[in-house]
Amino acid sequence: MTNQDTQTILNPELVNQLDKKILYLNQLQSAITGNRSLQVYQLLDSKKFEQLILKISDSSPNNQQAFLVSDIQQDIATYLAPELLSYIVTQFDFLTYEAVVDEPESYRIYIGDWWDHRQLGTLNILSVTLKVDNILISELTTTSELPKGETLNQSKIAELTQIITGLKVFLDDDTKRSLELKVIEDQLEEITANKSGLFGRSDKATREALTKKRDLLVATQKRVPEVQQKLIDQQEELLVLEKEDALRHLELQAILEQYEDVATFTAQLDNIYVTYMTHLGQK
Repeated sequence: MTNQDTQTILNPELVNQLDKKILYLNQLQSAITGNRSLQVYQLLDSKKFEQLILKISDSSPNNQQAFLVSDIQQDIATYLAPELLSYIVTQFDFLTYEAVVDEPESYRIYIGDWWDHRQLGTLNILSVTLKVDNILISELTTTSELPKGETLNQSKIAELTQIITGLKVFLDDDTKRSLELKVIEDQLEEITANKSGLFGRSDKATREALTKKRDLLVATQKRVPEVQQKLIDQQEELLVLEKEDALRHLELQAILEQYEDVATFTAQLDNIYVTYMTHLGQK
């Protein structure tokens, strides 16, 4: 074996691949230092950018090159987030956001800034996508289609209100039952004291009737704590249902002040990548 046989042979393809990776990193570095967010997004996912923005259907992805910065994606997200978040709250001025702890690429998006506002979805900074809560959207869509003055929880609220009224009536009668029980006990004591019976008559049937009525009242009185707790539970459930309807009203009002309907609003959310890239391209 000669020295020539053991010498490393230069592989042009290897050099070419290395050049591509170096070029990619240089381009990304230049885009970030030059504050060219549009180019950063293009480099992070060239296939998506070319298909949706440049309208090139047979584009070749550079995802393998994007893996070169997989270990610093959170840092890139931190760099990109302020501009994207500013755009979102400008375009959708009724939306607010909150950072997800230890996930710089993720932000919770809420409808409104009122107390106990609901989460609309989660925004991914790197992919510029908003994964919405489909249940929330479905509720808002259904609510928008209801006749004026009606709410999604209306039938449940009516049913609960009726139950609560019945429970209150039961508890309001507690004093009346207590007085009635006292009268019966006094009558039974009088029968017991007078062996000849009530008003001087021996009346076994009267004693049995009074005893039965007393036992029924005692059993009813024992249910009072249970009914009191049930009333508390039903009132809490009613409050939850009323709050849900109130929040949906606020959410729907905010959306319809800016959009024709919920479907138009969600379509804008689905198209946020394209609209944001277009916005960056116009800067």
